[in-house]
Amino acid sequence: MSQRNERLLQPDVIHWLIHHAAHRAPESLSSRLEEEWLADVESRSSEWSRLRFALGCCWATMVIVSEYPRSRVPAASSAAAARGFITLADRNFGYFSLRSGTLFLIAGLHAVLFYVLITTLSHTHGLATPPNLQNYPVNPVAPEKVPPPPAMEMKGWTIDVQKLVVDVPPKIDVEEDATTQVVEKSSEPYSTSPPPETPIHVVQQVGGGPGAGFPETADFYPSLSIHLEEQGISTVRVCVDAKGRLTSEPTTVKGSGNARLDEGALKLARAGSGHYRATTEDGQPVNSCYAFGVRFQLKK
Repeated sequence: MSQRNERLLQPDVIHWLIHHAAHRAPESLSSRLEEEWLADVESRSSEWSRLRFALGCCWATMVIVSEYPRSRVPAASSAAAARGFITLADRNFGYFSLRSGTLFLIAGLHAVLFYVLITTLSHTHGLATPPNLQNYPVNPVAPEKVPPPPAMEMKGWTIDVQKLVVDVPPKIDVEEDATTQVVEKSSEPYSTSPPPETPIHVVQQVGGGPGAGFPETADFYPSLSIHLEEQGISTVRVCVDAKGRLTSEPTTVKGSGNARLDEGALKLARAGSGHYRATTEDGQPVNSCYAFGVRFQLKK
């Protein structure tokens, strides 16, 4: 099979197919068609594409022959007949044209493929369908009776039990005039009152926020948002030290619903570094993190 495919892919076979297809066309078109087809087939890279192109040329010739006007086909001369050319003016295709026959052939192939597909699917479905389940009555199994073990008779058995020896301590003589003296130890009275509690120191904390010299919100209002009349409030969280300087990158806690306004609020928070009011505990500034809102609103 591989040798046959190699023979079909030979350049001579492809050129012969194109030459044969071009010379089956009308005489006024055959030379031009052959020249164009040979030039086109040389531009293709693979042999399979050249073979498909040559077969397409044969099909195109059949279409041209069936649709080319008869009036434009010259009558065949004796010289043309001697060269082997076929006169298309005398060809009679009968009741059905070549196109109709081709359509019927394609429809027949589709019908055959459809029949084969249906037959294969029905056979596969028949193999894949499991058999129906059937119920069978099962008779109950009587429990098996196990005979009791045989009784064991003990005859001629002797059990020796050793006598238990207990060492009794000697008796101690107690004088009759012996007295017992109990010394009572004085103890401090028990107090049920709890120890005094240490007073709890409550730290007085004052939250921080934007302080003196903080930039204006209008300076960071995006120009495109002003043009589109976009408004909103963006909540930003910052971490500052005791001197009001940022210690980390500001983040958005709650967005305004508009990315441009949220980005403008973050730029404002970065520009305010050094102008924040630090949080105080008992009057002393400390490092802290807090959130504040930035309102973008157009004046009417």
